[in-house]
Parts: sequence; C-alpha cells; structure tokens
Amino acid sequence: MLPDNSLDQPTPSLSPQWGWRDLFITLLVIGVGGAITILSLRSLTAVTNWDVSRGFISPPVYVAGTLLYLIIGGAILAVIGPRAGWRDLGLYWPQWLHIALVPPVFIFGMGMMILTNAAVTFLIGDFQNPQIESISGGQAFGLGELLVLWVLVGGIVPIVEELFFRGVLHHLLRRHFGSILTIVIGAAIFAVVHFIPPLIPGLFVAGLCLGYLREQSGSIWPGVLFHMLQNTLALLAMAFILATSG
Repeated sequence: MLPDNSLDQPTPSLSPQWGWRDLFITLLVIGVGGAITILSLRSLTAVTNWDVSRGFISPPVYVAGTLLYLIIGGAILAVIGPRAGWRDLGLYWPQWLHIALVPPVFIFGMGMMILTNAAVTFLIGDFQNPQIESISGGQAFGLGELLVLWVLVGGIVPIVEELFFRGVLHHLLRRHFGSILTIVIGAAIFAVVHFIPPLIPGLFVAGLCLGYLREQSGSIWPGVLFHMLQNTLALLAMAFILATSG
C-alpha cells in the first residue's frame, strides 16, 4: 500500500517545524565548512608537495571529497534533523515491497539513461564523461584503489546526496506541489547541481527514478540503493575504460 503522500496533491504540514530558512542555514554551514576544508587541505598540500594529479585517487583530494560529503550530511542532521525528525527526512526503513521495487526501476532507469546518452552523443557528436578525469586523473587504478574509491563514490556519496535531494529537498517541494511536479523539479535540480553539462540529461532521468522511489516509499533508502548500484556500475565502467585504453 502506498503512503498517503503518493497522491498527486501537495502535502502541507499544519505547523511546519522547519522549512526553507533551515535549508538556507544548512547550506551556509556547508559552504563555510567546505571552504575551510578546501583551504586547509590546499595549504597542507602546498607545504607537503602532495601529488594531486590522480584526482580522487590522490590522498588529499580523496580526503577533501570525503570531508565535504561528511560536512553536508552532518550539517543536515545537526541543523534540520532535530526540527524535522526521521519521517520528514525519509530516514526510516520502508516496506520490503518498496525495496523490491528498486531492481525493475533500476533496470528501466539504466536503459533510459543509455538511450539518453546515445541521443546526446548523436546531437553533439562526441560524448566523454569528464568524471573519468576528475576521479582518476586519467590513469588506471588497482583493486585496492578501486575499493577505496567505492567507499566514497558507491557508499558515502549516495547516502548523503539522497539525504539532501530526496530527504530535505523532496519534502520541502512536496509541501507546495503535487507528486509529479515535485519529482520533475527535484530531478532537474539534482541534474544541474552536479555541474556536468554532458551528463545533465542522463542525471535528470536518474533523478526522476530516484524521486519516484521516494514518492512511492516515503523513504530515502530505496533511492540510496538505486544510487549505490548506479555509482558502482559507473565506477566499474570507468575502471574498465581506463584499464583498456592504454
């Protein structure tokens, strides 16, 4: 049985304990914390002459990326968490039926993303994923490095991004819009905020799937599972491309 907020109607709270102001404060905390983290690690890198040419495989870049995501998750839980509660943020375990919904939605979503990326390639003539360079520095990585990268890309990133986009943002949008518009707006923001123009159409498709899972289950955990699968496949594909492109 679907939760009541699956209906295509806004779900306003009678007396909201948190709102857009809390999101702004959270973003401010994230901005300050992120700036301090980046500046501190840049200074340390300059002093120690650490090599950062291998993207996230380089220890300072990996540490910076991990800290940034932990700051995002920590700010949400510290600023919004006490005022919102587990249910508002989707931090409760859904029915197993909704977990079982993930595989078919994932297969459909990946198929649509492949078609979308193919259309982008047809239109622009060349499709290259800039994440390959930013994550690996264009160099192949070993099994140990792949596992360490997965902890961040396949573990921490999906949890934190779903907490923000499908936990905080989806709930705030849902107070004002119906389910379909909330999913579409959330997917558009999710795609654009990644700041990777060639990937925006594919990320929009993924965002639609993630929003659908959130709407159906009322929980972020089906979306986290979808996101983990997606990032894991992307990381494995990246490792294969780098290993065979030499």
